[in-house]
Amino acid sequence: MTATAILPVPASPESAAVLTPVAGTSPLIRIVRALSQAASVVVAAPAGPVVPVRELLVAEGFADVRVLTADAPGDRAQCLAAALATISPGTPVLVHDIGWPLVDSATARRVLAALRDGAQVVAPARPVTDSIKTVDRDGVVTATLDRAELQVLQYPRGFDAEVLTRSVAAAAGAPADELDIALRSGARVELVDGDAGALGVELPRDADFLAAVIEDRRSGSSR
Repeated sequence: MTATAILPVPASPESAAVLTPVAGTSPLIRIVRALSQAASVVVAAPAGPVVPVRELLVAEGFADVRVLTADAPGDRAQCLAAALATISPGTPVLVHDIGWPLVDSATARRVLAALRDGAQVVAPARPVTDSIKTVDRDGVVTATLDRAELQVLQYPRGFDAEVLTRSVAAAAGAPADELDIALRSGARVELVDGDAGALGVELPRDADFLAAVIEDRRSGSSR
């Protein structure tokens, strides 16, 4: 069954930064290049960024990637809803985030494999390696959490299309995470191995840091 990868580009300062080259290539193109190796890619954005997004994709050889216009004001849920309206029920769906530009296509394929094996919701994850503390209102450490019970979730995340549609509808008007909504609704969230090289960034603030990471990985890396 053909899978679809949705890349929401919601209205935010990052929507412009995702089009700006970092170490020679824009985060948008890095993400689309990786996801397109695993699924058919759909980019959804509010009316403002749609034209520059489409122009950049065409210029970089991704003219076949669909670019859809989300309803105003174009938040994440509205971007996802615009894409879901074009997807058939039962389709395995990947949802990515523009704050994770170094996505690994192998990770996307692991998520899709779990969906095709019957999972409703899937997330790539990595073990927590830092020491995690709980603190009180005064900033005093009160306990050390057991890292064996903790995982760091990454992107892309996988959903059955109908489960995602319900989660997006529940998120309408609120800055809620669609995976958290699915979890609260009783959906079973399964984990697959994440990517040790993945990292979340906030653009444009972290552009220089991201460029330094990419340059450091250039030898032997295609991302």
